[in-house]
Amino acid sequence: MNNSKSEIFFNGMQEDLQKDILAVSGFQEGTMPFKYLGVPIQPGKMSKKDCNCLIEKMVAKIRSLGAKKLSYAGRVVLINSVLNTLYNYWAAMFIIPKSVIKRVEAICRNFLWSSSSDYHRVPLVGWDRVTLPKDEGGLGIKKAELWNTASVGKLVNWLYIKPGRLWIKWVANVYLKGVEWHDYTPGSDTPWTWNRICKVKERIKSGFHDGLNLRTKLYAIGLCPDDDCILCGEQPETSDHLFSECRFTSKVKDSIADWIGKPMPDPTTLISANRNRLQWKASACVQTAFWYTIWFQRNNARHPLCVQRPDIIAQRIKRLIQRRIRSKMCNLESNGAID
Repeated sequence: MNNSKSEIFFNGMQEDLQKDILAVSGFQEGTMPFKYLGVPIQPGKMSKKDCNCLIEKMVAKIRSLGAKKLSYAGRVVLINSVLNTLYNYWAAMFIIPKSVIKRVEAICRNFLWSSSSDYHRVPLVGWDRVTLPKDEGGLGIKKAELWNTASVGKLVNWLYIKPGRLWIKWVANVYLKGVEWHDYTPGSDTPWTWNRICKVKERIKSGFHDGLNLRTKLYAIGLCPDDDCILCGEQPETSDHLFSECRFTSKVKDSIADWIGKPMPDPTTLISANRNRLQWKASACVQTAFWYTIWFQRNNARHPLCVQRPDIIAQRIKRLIQRRIRSKMCNLESNGAID
């Protein structure tokens, strides 16, 4: 590290310990807020004032693009490749205030219809229509609020699948405290940023378990004659039934359990942030192969109307797990991680 370009920040530490760390590291003590890679870093939430430099950059880009000579199609390209790129860089790191999101969308909208960041003419088409995908009749411009939500959703997903990250270990110790992330509800005294992350989790968490087009969902909207499980025909086809309770699925699970020498890993155990990294990867490999193959067989049973025996499905899962592990081991050997 370059000492002249590096700073160290303290919080809640004794002064004598701070001095010792500064002496050992050779760094200078920094103060908040500061800029890193062009964005402001501070301990509190982002305010409208903190985002002024983002708005100024977007306006400056519009003034330098020579937009008055561009067609509508050219402006759409510049919105996606230049203006939205600036915003997306921020949205991937911060929860952007709603007032700033509205201003960002107003700048893009005004630029599209009047070649300027200011409002000069009535839009020809509503912004909700413009931000639809092209195959749905829109122009494919990303909606700023949804993009920020999706970026925060990445953090939500990390808490499900990446227990080894330092930030996730910190969250588990400070906030979760042994509660499973999927069932966690923040307290009234938790910080604003953490509350927003939890709100995004509640908004999107159904997609982690209930995003499949199961027969219960298809039956409810009239696309299926009944909601019976197509593999066993004994119960309604819900996600819990298909992957846990179905008699067909249970036989496959028993076969895999005999093969690995212990019960199939439960999906909720993969969320824990305190598991051994190698053990977690192996469990995730088994569980992923199981989910994929059961869903594949379920679709085959629905369309070609062919249900294979549970032992054949179990053999297919075993082959998937073996290929995945061999691939990982080869990567480790080629990188010198295994002698």
